Amino acid sequence: MADDNRQNHEGYRRFREALQTGRLEAGMVVTQNELCDLLGLSLSPLRETLVLLEEFGLVEIKPRTGIRIVYPEVAFIRENYQFRIMIETYALRTFGETVTPEWLAGMRSRHEDCRRELGGAIPFEEALPHMTALDRKLHRDIVEALDNRAILETHARLQDNLGMAKRVHQRSVFRGQLLDTIDEHLRVIEALERGDVEGAVAGLADHFKGATHRVFAI
Repeated sequence: MADDNRQNHEGYRRFREALQTGRLEAGMVVTQNELCDLLGLSLSPLRETLVLLEEFGLVEIKPRTGIRIVYPEVAFIRENYQFRIMIETYALRTFGETVTPEWLAGMRSRHEDCRRELGGAIPFEEALPHMTALDRKLHRDIVEALDNRAILETHARLQDNLGMAKRVHQRSVFRGQLLDTIDEHLRVIEALERGDVEGAVAGLADHFKGATHRVFAI
């Protein structure tokens, strides 16, 4: 399997989808046959998928017991955030030298739109996916500045891992938490507008501290 296509592997995609829909749950132990049925895979492609999932730290193969889906403990969350911070801090210094006024204006406008939506302009259930997509886009745009597919794919996997952790630990998402995210993003954007790349890096670090805290918010 070519390295740059690994995360596009069908078994990996189906595994992620099963986690997102709740057909698989963190900490669950399943047999190979059960996982074949859940993912709609035959045994041979499942075994190929398991090699990938085990390497990515998403499953543990336990002889005579089964396959344990990773439960995102504190160490798992810390490691994934640390790796994301390393990637995004490095990428932001490149991004800060090339970011356009159009991107900054558009990103600011979209964040203000989300703020209005979260303030009651539309139902919260509709506002939430808009904010989730905007959060993912801002971080992805920063990493795309590196023009490195391997880093971008690793970053996407880290985002997926932390998304799983949020679903496990953060039972509810509140307007205030999302408004805090908007404020943190805007501080990064404001620093970039001033041409203060190191200020943007500091703002990004503060954002990740806040995001880590919100994972465990009840």
